[in-house]
Amino acid sequence: MPYRFDPDNVEWVDEATGKHLDLSGAADLVDELIESADEGEIDELLDILSDEPTEEEVAEWKRRFWMLLKWLFVALALMAAAGALLVRDWEAIQVLLLVQLEYLDRFAQEIASGAVSKAEAGRRMRMYVNSARSAFWTVLDRQMRDAGYTQERWLAIGDVNTCSPCMEAHGMGWQPIGTFAEPGTGYVLRNPTTECQGLAKCRCRKVYRR
Repeated sequence: MPYRFDPDNVEWVDEATGKHLDLSGAADLVDELIESADEGEIDELLDILSDEPTEEEVAEWKRRFWMLLKWLFVALALMAAAGALLVRDWEAIQVLLLVQLEYLDRFAQEIASGAVSKAEAGRRMRMYVNSARSAFWTVLDRQMRDAGYTQERWLAIGDVNTCSPCMEAHGMGWQPIGTFAEPGTGYVLRNPTTECQGLAKCRCRKVYRR
């Protein structure tokens, strides 16, 4: 991979062209990838399900949606590390995916039982897709700690959907690294555990300093 991660400047460097991508630019790319999956993949997957989905339709929907989720989580983790993932990164991403799989099993059962409409299924699928951004921030958090960063700050996205816990976290300013959870996990603070009211829809970000 031509990119490498430079922790001193918190940027990604294309060694072939010399182009530098800062954290804000990388977070923008994360958003673009999530939005791309939102726009095309979800509607295509929903087309698998009829108004009264059969067992076979639900199984195919689940298989293909799970493949999409795995690809997104791994792609965003690789992006954060510029391809240089450590064993503990893979283990952390596996844990994130296992949580999603547990949720997905229940989700598929609800669709099969008719408890979830196609419109509601689409809304929930977008939450699953958005949760993939947690892979990016999980790996980036590890890299920042390894590089000696000691503080982090929560940056609320500030749109009409930004919840109160995220705005309150934004107002806390710089805190010891580990104070805030990874955006996309559905949590804002680690201790006391504080949920984002937007759950996995959160699009907030973090920045770091030594």
